[in-house]
Amino acid sequence: MKRIPTQPRKPLVAAIVPAFKEERNIGTVLDVLHRTDILDEIILVDDGSPDRTAEIMQQAAANDSRMHIIRHETNKGKGQAVFTGWAATTAPYIIMLDADLKNLQPEQVLSLIEPVIDHRADMTLGLFIGGHITTDFSHWATPFLTGQRGLRSDLLKHVSREASFGYGFEVALTLAAGQTGYRTRIVPLRGVWHPPSEFHRGLWFGIKWRAHMYGQIIRAWFVVTRERYPKMRDLFSTILKP
Repeated sequence: MKRIPTQPRKPLVAAIVPAFKEERNIGTVLDVLHRTDILDEIILVDDGSPDRTAEIMQQAAANDSRMHIIRHETNKGKGQAVFTGWAATTAPYIIMLDADLKNLQPEQVLSLIEPVIDHRADMTLGLFIGGHITTDFSHWATPFLTGQRGLRSDLLKHVSREASFGYGFEVALTLAAGQTGYRTRIVPLRGVWHPPSEFHRGLWFGIKWRAHMYGQIIRAWFVVTRERYPKMRDLFSTILKP
């Protein structure tokens, strides 16, 4: 009996992991993704890291055909890294994770996307609980800043590219969901945390990095507000002038 060739299954769920200078942490996250069966694609975006981040990605990809590596020659910021990953997949559902997570488990990755696949939400916000007091507090105080999400990929087409510059991406994504009527749902990630910038980037550089991050976050709020309320354009253009 002649065998009829089957078409390869189209990807349903893709994980996108942007990373910059995460040689100390990313290996653990990649191991978790390797053990997460629901993923059809794992897109790793090295955002111009000068360390061994890309090398560690390549080592992991050698053992998992679902992993695809994209490298930015220079650091373009988290928002651009996510958009680069999105452009590389046709999956209708996306999981986004930070590269420095601690204590993450495969079932928690699954918990981020299940409510979206089951049509109980259009986007989930993964919030740390019981991992580390500093990250627990910041997550629940500012849930709109979490980098751990599951979502319908079509939401990304509504996200302001200008507002998504650097670490403004999470703010721009959350505001886009609210403005377009997408339903959000909180998913507790028990025991998960990530090191503060001061911990793994060094105290002084970590402080500068955090200030830079919050500057981009505040800028994102201004940009989205300016785009939504055109009459305020001149005011915000002055505030945001380089």
